[in-house]
Amino acid sequence: MTSIIINGACGKMGHMLAETAAQQGIDVVAGVDRYVAGAKAYYPLYENINDCKLSADVVVDFSRPDALHDLLSYCVQRGMGIVLATTGYGPDDLEAIVQAAKVIPVFKTANMSVGVNVMLDLVRKAAAALPEFDIEIVEKHHNLKVDAPSGTALLLADAMKEVCLTDKEYVFGRHTKSQRRSREEIGIHALRGGTVTGEHEVYFFGGDETVTIAHQAASRRIFAIGALKAARFLRGRKPGLYDMQDVLLEESGVTSLYLDGTQAMLTLRGLPVGELPARVFEKLADRRINVDMISQTSPASGSVDLSLTVLKADLARVRAVLEEMHLSAEMDEGVSKVVIEGSGMERQPGIAAGVLGALAACGIYPRLISTSETKIGLVVAASEGERAAAVVKEKYAL
Repeated sequence: MTSIIINGACGKMGHMLAETAAQQGIDVVAGVDRYVAGAKAYYPLYENINDCKLSADVVVDFSRPDALHDLLSYCVQRGMGIVLATTGYGPDDLEAIVQAAKVIPVFKTANMSVGVNVMLDLVRKAAAALPEFDIEIVEKHHNLKVDAPSGTALLLADAMKEVCLTDKEYVFGRHTKSQRRSREEIGIHALRGGTVTGEHEVYFFGGDETVTIAHQAASRRIFAIGALKAARFLRGRKPGLYDMQDVLLEESGVTSLYLDGTQAMLTLRGLPVGELPARVFEKLADRRINVDMISQTSPASGSVDLSLTVLKADLARVRAVLEEMHLSAEMDEGVSKVVIEGSGMERQPGIAAGVLGALAACGIYPRLISTSETKIGLVVAASEGERAAAVVKEKYAL
């Protein structure tokens, strides 16, 4: 069970965090808040973090930036992780966070919502795909929020700026502007009023069309759920600076699997290094033969081995191509292809080790392996295909 200490325990988010933790079976060891006088909770409360002598896995902070340095010192001294759910940090604060992350696991994000963090990926893709479109961000929050624009609005802007081909300039409102909008601008606008929990809209304005990507928070519970997800992620983690993308990518390390028995594998051995491998693919393409998996060895003594898979239904035409080129190949129709996919593979190490280790433990050894950033393709004996798929499904609870 993950255990936490809540800093900012008497605030609205502190209460929501404690309530949600109880529902999820997370142990709240203690709470810290400067306004503990008269407050009641199902866990002990302290006015200062240094007064708390209890141990926990992680400190979760929903308070203000001025609490940061005491919290980091406390966690570093005790080897505890910390989830920073506060925004408005200055340059010195950010440097302190970086230094602490060399010693303890630190989780920092401008928005704890899982949905907002998925939105980050969507706006990156849109900004890269729509380079000629004008980008504007509108964020809305309750009338008690003190910082503007929101940390999430800046997070969205930064995410898009990373992928834009031209450098972008942030323009906060336009009340002092008397010139036309430039293509390099990302406009950021803040609205404050009522009890709005949080809304963010990103507009991509093109010629005669508009694309809008939006997120609305209906309650603070979504931020509590995200913070607790982060706390569970940090438990036992190595020192480092983490964010919600790390959590989401870990959960999406392996998300799907399929088994294909329609492929055959062929291997051409001892091809001379040069243009011959390219000519093989050109000839296959001319005959409209689709090649699926490709694997080539590194050159040795001036030659390479080339393995690939094609549809069994195309084997006769493949043979004709090879005969025309005066080439011979080892052909194996008794195989199955197992494909494992997951968007988190790109940033999560150990997926290949986990898959191959699980298969080896069952005596299954692939004949061909081909990978991309988010996919691992394996060729195994046809008699082992169903068992290989079952092994991977069990390991990753698919």
